[in-house]
Amino acid sequence: MGGAVVVGVFFMFVAALGVLRLEDFYSRVHAPTKAATLGLIFLLLAVTVYLAEAVVLTKAILAVLFIAATAPVGAHILARAAYRTGVPASPNTRPDEYAGVLERRRRETGQDEPESAVDVREDEPGA
Repeated sequence: MGGAVVVGVFFMFVAALGVLRLEDFYSRVHAPTKAATLGLIFLLLAVTVYLAEAVVLTKAILAVLFIAATAPVGAHILARAAYRTGVPASPNTRPDEYAGVLERRRRETGQDEPESAVDVREDEPGA
């Protein structure tokens, strides 16, 4: 149990450190998504082992499933909103592969996003 607490606290610390130390918004949103989720899993594991009750186990499993399902989606939505509103990336970030697609789409249709999945061209990244 003590090992799970130490590992969980370590991951939570790494997540907090990542939010403070990483260069841009896109990197910062990545840190709590990955590390804090792992930290929470280990802390809930420690609580479950310590209390050893079925109700606690059920709630811990539900909490892990909820966080595992919502954290990546939330991070993606935040990063996409930041990208669409023009939040600058760090100069050390790799080239923006999506910028050409957006520019072409703006020229051809006057909009940033396709209306439906049928509007996505086969040669676009992620298609």
